[in-house]
Order: sequence, then structure tokens, then C-alpha cells
Amino acid sequence: MLVPVLFALLGHGFLWVALVNRSHGTAMPHSLCKPLTVAMFALAGGIPLGFAAGLATAGLNPLDGRDWLELPWPVILYALVCFGCGLAAFTAWVRRWVFFRPPAIQRFEHGRRLEMPPPTGSPGRHGPRQSWLARLPGNEIGQLEVVERGLQLPRLPPALDGLTVLLLADLHFTGRVAKEYFQELVRACNALGPDLVAIAGDLIDDDAYIAWVRDTVAGLVAPGGVYFVLGNHDSRHDAARLRRALVDGGLVDLGGRWEEVEIRGQRIVLAGNELPWFSPAADFHGAPPPSSRGGPPRILLAHSPDQLPWARARQVDLLLAGHSHGGQIQLPLVGPVFAPSRWGLRYVYGVYDVPPTVLCVTRGVSAKLPIRWHCPPEVVMLTLYTGLRTPRACVAGLQGGEPAALEATS
Repeated sequence: MLVPVLFALLGHGFLWVALVNRSHGTAMPHSLCKPLTVAMFALAGGIPLGFAAGLATAGLNPLDGRDWLELPWPVILYALVCFGCGLAAFTAWVRRWVFFRPPAIQRFEHGRRLEMPPPTGSPGRHGPRQSWLARLPGNEIGQLEVVERGLQLPRLPPALDGLTVLLLADLHFTGRVAKEYFQELVRACNALGPDLVAIAGDLIDDDAYIAWVRDTVAGLVAPGGVYFVLGNHDSRHDAARLRRALVDGGLVDLGGRWEEVEIRGQRIVLAGNELPWFSPAADFHGAPPPSSRGGPPRILLAHSPDQLPWARARQVDLLLAGHSHGGQIQLPLVGPVFAPSRWGLRYVYGVYDVPPTVLCVTRGVSAKLPIRWHCPPEVVMLTLYTGLRTPRACVAGLQGGEPAALEATS
């Protein structure tokens, strides 16, 4: 009975992790989501302890199958559900390790670490707290990577072959990571020379740091423009003031709208979707037809990968997102566990080919709590190529080779 009990414990953890992940992918008010998360963690730990105490009081042995027959039927039913979930989670973990393949539309991927200033906190109320967090063993919060990927978009016009798009997300200005760090980030991004820059939300966690926009992201430059949408953390603060600061800094607000731009003499439709935190999403009524009907390619900027079904229904060619932080903390051999998404860990980071849309999810630049383990922050430089999908096209990839153990991918 030891193996079934272990699978049931794994499944119990899977169930509560799934609930936490999905609750954080909703528009639930933060004032409600935070205590609900605490309650779910308490239940996740308390249920096994209470169950063990009950067995000990009744003098029952959980490793003896006959003793299970003396338990109330709701307890037996919950244990069976947990066993099934544990088996599914373990199967998903094995599938990721054994059968993982990057999607065929990804031509290449390679990364390099940038030389960045230490992410010491700025003077103020967050500085001392950040100083000891940054010194925790293994914390990668300041080890920023540039990850370069080549992606095939089947209906990209040949004249746009080689188009480069720089994706940033989740900067989380709190003061715990110094402004000088983000200024160096901007210089490094400009040195890459992208054709377009896309910022996928969660810029601030404190209204006091909206003033940083002028000295940081407002310095980003690209021939095709610098575009942004906002995210759930931005919605908890003065979002209107943040938008004004970004627009005044020369960035283009795509929140709830689309815009047709011209690059290399070719048209591209850029659009924004900030659901479920800001509505509405871009309305393509009046836009050029999708590329499948001879129109220009559509690139959607969204904070969350949860907007993938929305993008597919509107024939979006490329969806750029953040929000998940790549799990932020990845366990050895296990990989990411937590991701604030209705899909759980299915689209936690990397490239996924879900025709007609290619989804790219970045691990992001920072975090409200500046801690990262086995999941360094990143900026993503995409080079887009024209080309048809191959028979392997629908294979979705979790980049980096780290499997997700505690949440099934289906």
C-alpha cells in the first residue's frame, strides 16, 4: 500500500497547487485572492496532518488495505481522487522528461548572461529587505539572460523574413531592485537593435516608482516602435497615471486596441489584450483580414498566456505574453510548480505552436519578491522567418528541458 499512499499524497498536492494556480489567473480582487491563497495552503498542509491524526486515534494503519475499508466513504472517495490525480501528475512528469521536443517552428534557441550591476535596492523602505533577499544562496534575481529564438511564422511575408521583436515583461518596479539595474537593461536591449519592442505588462508594484518610467523604459528605441500593455499588478495601482507616463515617454499603448504599422514596406497589425484585468480587448472589427485570407500578419501583446484561445479565434499569428515568471522557483528534477494561470503549468514559459497561433511566454525581468531559483530572469529576442509548418508543428515546448511535475499538462 505504500505506493498508492504516495501517489495519493502527490495527487493531494497536485489538487491544491492547481487551485492556487488557477485562482491567480482570474480577475479576483487581490484583497480576496491573498487570504484565499493562504487558506488553500493551510488546507493543503492541514488535511494530511488531520488525516494522519485521525488514523492514529482510531488505531488504523494507512499501509494496511483492510483498514481503509473502515474509513468513512467521503474519505475513501477523496483518497481515490487524489490517487488518480497523483498518477496523472506523475505520468505528465515522465512524458515531459522522456518525450520532450521543442516545437518544429522554432529554428534555434540560445541564451547568454548579461553583465549587469548588482540588483541592490534603492534607498527607501524596500532597500534593507532586498539586501538580505538578494544574498540568499542560489538567488538568480540579478542574473539576467538574453534568450534568442528563431521562429517560423507560416504566413509571414518574405519581405519581413528576419524581422526581430524584443519581448520584455514583469519588470515589477518596487525599489527592491535598483533603478540603475533597469537602466543598464535598457542599454543592453537597445544594443540588440530590434525592429520592434513589446512590453507585456506588470511594470510597477508601487505608485512611487511610476517616476522611474522616464529614466528606464522610456529610453527603449526601435525603428518600428515600442509597444506595451498592462498587467494584473499594474491594475492594483494608478494604472491611468502609469499609462500617461509610458505614452509621454514615447511608448505606444496597445491596451484594448489594434494598430496597423508599416515595416520594410510591409503591413503588420499589432494588438493588445489586457484581460481579465482591463477590458475590453482589441476589437478587430474594421481591421484588415487575417493573414490566412491574404491580410497582414497579426501580432498580439497580452500579459497572460491565458488569452491564447482568444488569439486563436481571431487568427493571431504570434502571441507575446509574460505573467508566469517561468514559475519563478523551479525545483531540481521537478521544474516549475506554481504559475498564475487557468492552464496551470501548460504554458509556463517558452514557445508553443497551437495553430494558427504561435505563443511565446517569457520568464520576465524581475518579480515583486526578488527571489528566483533555477529560473533566471530574461529578455527574449525573437527573429521571425517565413516558412510552412512541418508535421511536428503542434508539439508544444517547455523550453530549458525542465519538466513540470505537479500539474498535468492537459
